[in-house]
Amino acid sequence: MPELLRFDAYMDEVLYGASGFYERGGHPGARDGDFATSVELGSLFGRCVAIYLDRTWVEMGCPDPFVVIEGGAGRGTLCRDVLGALEDCRDAVRYVMVERTEAQRQTALGIAGEATVLADLPAGPLVGVVVANELLDNLPFRLLERSEAGWDEVHVELGGQQATEVREPAPVDASAMASTLAPDAPVSSRMPLQLRASVWVRRALGLLEAGRVLIFDYGTRTTAQLAARPQTEWLRTYRSQRRAQSPLDAPGTADITCEVAFDQLPAGAKMSPQADWLGAHGIESMTAGARALWQGSRANPTAETFAARALLDEAEALVDPRSFGAFWAAEWCTG
Repeated sequence: MPELLRFDAYMDEVLYGASGFYERGGHPGARDGDFATSVELGSLFGRCVAIYLDRTWVEMGCPDPFVVIEGGAGRGTLCRDVLGALEDCRDAVRYVMVERTEAQRQTALGIAGEATVLADLPAGPLVGVVVANELLDNLPFRLLERSEAGWDEVHVELGGQQATEVREPAPVDASAMASTLAPDAPVSSRMPLQLRASVWVRRALGLLEAGRVLIFDYGTRTTAQLAARPQTEWLRTYRSQRRAQSPLDAPGTADITCEVAFDQLPAGAKMSPQADWLGAHGIESMTAGARALWQGSRANPTAETFAARALLDEAEALVDPRSFGAFWAAEWCTG
């Protein structure tokens, strides 16, 4: 018997349910995964995060313990890179990885070292930093479409490996929110309601007595910007490192993500492009030696020269304005 699910419930089921994408083993990875994030490109991203944490610890008066919570930690790659690069705050840090998927938690445990691995955010109050890389785009969201009469909400009729879209009039509260966020949206345009992403950031802020919440993700400043574009541009699916088709195709076999509309998150974030954020946290100095080596010996390359070139390629990918460099770094301060 087909089951009718609101789009966010459908997304939750096909990503995290018993036969969902992540339960089937979907994961990020530069070579063997279904999609890649900044973390999988190499260790540079984690080293920049480590510099940020060292600086923040000093700015906060060197608290001990200094709790670092990583949301959507996956297999623990960022944790490994950060702990390997910390300097000033190394002895004070208590690192907590938060990962919903059981299989990835088990993998993370193998490289966690002194870190703790949890299925959900811990209880506060804490002093420290909550960080997440490409988590919010993966949190289930509601999907609305502008109609002649107002707003419809997308549901999915799910039966086995068949999924069919069904639209029904949106509830009054959802319609009001959509009209506020995108008042001039044309008929047939669509927009996400990213309530779970907003709740996650509020929870992260709420558990901090003092500290920072730092989010990296791709997205736009306003929901209206998304509503002005085709859904196929901002609602994406990935399988085996390639863009897949509709999120209704072969449920459970592809990742589903959505550009983050930052106006739906708590106000007060300081935002900058990821390229600028990385530049402010040492990526140029980290690659200066490799750049000099490559320029001086690329005519007669050695293994060391090729390693330098690989590091430069990693840095270029992280700051590429057509890709990761255009992601947003958003930081909230509290306490």
